[in-house]
Amino acid sequence: MQSLRGDAGYSFRSLDDIYYYGGQQEHLLVAVYPHSPKAPFEIELREGDLISIAGNHWDGFSLGTNKRTGHTGVFPSFKARERWKE
Repeated sequence: MQSLRGDAGYSFRSLDDIYYYGGQQEHLLVAVYPHSPKAPFEIELREGDLISIAGNHWDGFSLGTNKRTGHTGVFPSFKARERWKE
């Protein structure tokens, strides 16, 4: 049976959001994979870079500032994980 649309996986949009309570400390992510920018609005990541997260774009990209370089831009969300404080 044929469908009217192709693979439904391409229409997926994450409902995950970043929890933020007003006045709390910034959220930091740690890059777990390197990323080379493919467009001028993307930022470079090296494994271990700390990223101050500004928001999730719900399209596979997040907005943040790389603490190592000071550059702000988007990066693939899956390439970074939440940094847990002990």
